[in-house]
Amino acid sequence: TSSNVANQSEMSPFLSDYEIRYYLYHLLLALDKLHAQGMMHRDVKPRNVLINRAHRKVRHPPLTLIDLGLADFYVPQNAYNVRVASRHYKSPELLVGFESYDYALDIWGVGCILAGLLCRREPFFRGKDNIDQLGRIISALGTNDLLVYLQKYNIPHTESLQDLLAKYQPHHQVRQPWLRWMAEGVQRPSRDGLDLLDRLLVYDHEKRLTARQAMQHPFFDVVKE
Repeated sequence: TSSNVANQSEMSPFLSDYEIRYYLYHLLLALDKLHAQGMMHRDVKPRNVLINRAHRKVRHPPLTLIDLGLADFYVPQNAYNVRVASRHYKSPELLVGFESYDYALDIWGVGCILAGLLCRREPFFRGKDNIDQLGRIISALGTNDLLVYLQKYNIPHTESLQDLLAKYQPHHQVRQPWLRWMAEGVQRPSRDGLDLLDRLLVYDHEKRLTARQAMQHPFFDVVKE
């Protein structure tokens, strides 16, 4: 039988550190194959990731990425609809209305899943609406890097974005340590897990690891042994 990562992460005692690494590696592998075919999934979230614990017995793949309903082919410089992905997994580029996005929006979704699994908070960024969603991201990643990102891509400051910046700038200028969001009583994540999070959850989509690069991260060494 298959069960999804959302259910597994809620049952935190049953998803071991090794399983987190194992299934996340196979999620990146699935995305790498999709991206190699020129497609963005555009709705990476736990509900669309089916894991099969019995795969070794029945020779099924350990993980299946489902629901290509929002998928689209990537064409450089194309303007895409930003009303894709589920709110809690929307990347910053979607939330600030940047239409020339690429495969990196899928990597943001992977980062959100990893953050939820490591910190036992699912979803990790729980916004009430799209504006609040960006606010939750700002509280973790800070306003300084967001301002650099907006300037780099000439993204206009909408009124709601100005209000958000005014709200968060006094106390949330710099990136916060992930351990701040750990659920109580949860074992501290490994240093390599937190380092991988730092490389997946960044504002600038060009600076996020690709799926293939992420698979080379030391976090997955134990999976490949």
